[in-house]
Amino acid sequence: MIFKNKQGENIFLLGVNYWPASSALNMWIEWNPEEIRDDVKRMKDLGMNCCRPFLFMPAFMDTPDQVNAQMIERLHFFMNQCESHELYTFPTFIVGHMSGEDLDVKWREDANFITDRRVIDITKHYISTVVKEVKSYSYVMGWLLSNELPNYIRSQSADDIGNWVKEIIYTIKKEDPLRPVSIGDGAWSPEIIGEQSGFILRKLNKYQDFVGLHYYPRGMSPWHHSYTTAFRIRLAREWNRPVIVEEFGTSTTLCSEENQANYYRSVFYSALINGAQGALSWCLNDFDFENKRPYSHHAFEERFGIVKTDKSLKPAAEEFKKFKDIASELVQAEYQQIEQPATLLIPSNYYYEYPYQFQPEFKQWYDLYLETFSLLKRANLDVRMVFEPAQELENDGQFSHELQLDPVKTPLLFIPRMKLMTKPMRVALEQYIQEGGVVYFSFANDSWVLDWQELAGVETDCKFGVPDFKKTDSLEILVKKDWGGFQRGEKLYIPLNNTNAEFSYCPVLKTSSKVIMEDKSGSPFLIERSVGKGTVYFCAFPIEMLALSSHNEQWKYALSRIYRSIYQTVYTNPLFSIEGDGLEMGVWKNTDLYQVLIFNHGWSEQQGLLTTDLSNWKVEQSTIAYEHKESNKIEFSLSRKSVCHLTLFKH
Repeated sequence: MIFKNKQGENIFLLGVNYWPASSALNMWIEWNPEEIRDDVKRMKDLGMNCCRPFLFMPAFMDTPDQVNAQMIERLHFFMNQCESHELYTFPTFIVGHMSGEDLDVKWREDANFITDRRVIDITKHYISTVVKEVKSYSYVMGWLLSNELPNYIRSQSADDIGNWVKEIIYTIKKEDPLRPVSIGDGAWSPEIIGEQSGFILRKLNKYQDFVGLHYYPRGMSPWHHSYTTAFRIRLAREWNRPVIVEEFGTSTTLCSEENQANYYRSVFYSALINGAQGALSWCLNDFDFENKRPYSHHAFEERFGIVKTDKSLKPAAEEFKKFKDIASELVQAEYQQIEQPATLLIPSNYYYEYPYQFQPEFKQWYDLYLETFSLLKRANLDVRMVFEPAQELENDGQFSHELQLDPVKTPLLFIPRMKLMTKPMRVALEQYIQEGGVVYFSFANDSWVLDWQELAGVETDCKFGVPDFKKTDSLEILVKKDWGGFQRGEKLYIPLNNTNAEFSYCPVLKTSSKVIMEDKSGSPFLIERSVGKGTVYFCAFPIEMLALSSHNEQWKYALSRIYRSIYQTVYTNPLFSIEGDGLEMGVWKNTDLYQVLIFNHGWSEQQGLLTTDLSNWKVEQSTIAYEHKESNKIEFSLSRKSVCHLTLFKH
């Protein structure tokens, strides 16, 4: 853990982004010290251990020549309040964007913020002055360069952004070399969102010490919404920096107060289970202004708080205390998290743009991998990511990083829609399987992956440039033998989609592999093939693509059962396993004591079954009622968006 308290103990950061209710982003100009004193005390009383204050550059640098001395004095007052209440802070320097509007210093005029030498030098003077003034406070946890800088500076080259970040962070480190620094850009990078940007995470991580995620998910799928936290954390963690959820939340203009609390709960427990080191919500207070920008034109922004304007608390405020003690205990060094992960491959073309690729009409690649991730999680699996190294042509063809694909450490790999892959990755994949790795992949029309047919063990009737479709909207699938969670003779019904070549299927003429499932006409649907010491599972339909385009939850759950059944061939006797649609589990061990968290991501009550391979164990404590179904099984029920905390002891 990178974040530690004054006693040197690991700490899970739990807090809010902060503006006072009376002034919001005019905090430093419309100064109200009594309100700030009360707010800091309230944050601590609610169970928070940190906050993220914004220094609002137009107030601190109202002229280009010097930092406003009155603002520094007021900053000292704020820091003293945090110090007296033992509340850690992440001062944020450049607030050029906030709540739906860009807010600039007048003296910049039209100069480029990150390339103009005059502006850079003024910025460095401002930041170094602030760091010198407040670095002596023991409750400064770290520094953030900005609030969502991509919004403020718009499109810029990766080289210019990297040079600016390097220079500004060096300026901070020169004054305060020990505290961690991050950019505050929201991690809206190609590696996370699958869209090209100058903010390239794998390059910026050379300079920043941790990654801060910002996200406000919206969409048609409640599963996508609930699993976004885990998905983005897992994507970011693969780039070798600690991760925090730096900004999340929802306005109670957009949802009920109860469901704001449900969302907070889902983010807190997802963050802890998936290895983030903190979660900070947006934000502490509601606002109520008559005509103050940006709230006058983004009025819903006034209701993101967990404290109402009359100082009463929304239900979300109560979630901090409930979560605090659990998180504090589990991040301590005495506990080790136990995971038995399945691995989801993220191809390099997701985050790196190769020249002259086929450009299909379908562009929802982020949604495709989030859909796959959600289905894996609905199957109750631990999931981590592995990124295929990108061959960076502008870097003399060097690869972005070294591939970490070890059949011992990562014995199971899922590849939805295996369409694009570099030749070195294809060679490494073959070696991985030969040495004992288990790989699942699904069909992709016009796949560029060499000899994928041989890998699957099929002869096909695929045509160049012409996709194949079944002439039906739904396809019956028959289970050929008892396998995993399926019984011989069981039938599944898959909704098909004939609107895009990406939804087409693979016509299999012949296979030497074992057929696990077949369609109504007898064509293979899911097959299993031994390759060396490993195993390949191949689906002749792009089922993740079809799942993404469908709202048929019965079929999606059946697909998650396929994933789970493959997982069970690898992890035959896991120490702990959980069953129940959308139940996510985290397990921590301390000698013979096990802490188990189970969160229900669904919007309805869910029955769950916890199985353990421990011998001579008992439940010492549980936050919910349960029944022993068998000697090694516990049956329970979880209401929507709720959590179960179990303490188990091995004799």
